[in-house]
Amino acid sequence: MKPLKSLTIFGETVEILVDGTMTGGTSATIIQHTAPGGGPPPHSHTFEDETFTVLEGEFELLSEGKWHKVPVGEVFFAPRGGVHTFRNAGTTMGRIAVFISPAGMENFFEEIAGLSPAKDMTRILEIFSRYGLALGAS
Repeated sequence: MKPLKSLTIFGETVEILVDGTMTGGTSATIIQHTAPGGGPPPHSHTFEDETFTVLEGEFELLSEGKWHKVPVGEVFFAPRGGVHTFRNAGTTMGRIAVFISPAGMENFFEEIAGLSPAKDMTRILEIFSRYGLALGAS
């Protein structure tokens, strides 16, 4: 499937495959391309649940303070409210699909695309807050 949009977020490519306009707001699906050692910072969502499927590479997902290896083809669920993240623990580029319910995160990705934590952190934190996201370590 060809992505609707391809964005660069903190140096990583995020492809939006399905957005809320296609699902009546019930869900969105993205694929994130992640370099070795890459992935988003630990964070939590107020509104969305996420289901991750490793498509390619060696990924670990953080949930409830513990890292879990997730092999290609395996699925990992991260409910709203819990601090979670993922990282490419391998030595080659990886891809991970994320099913997000309900939709809306695709709009967050569009707003944050192209911003730099080194230059735009105040704006980034404002966007996080507006979408019910919080940065946090576990």
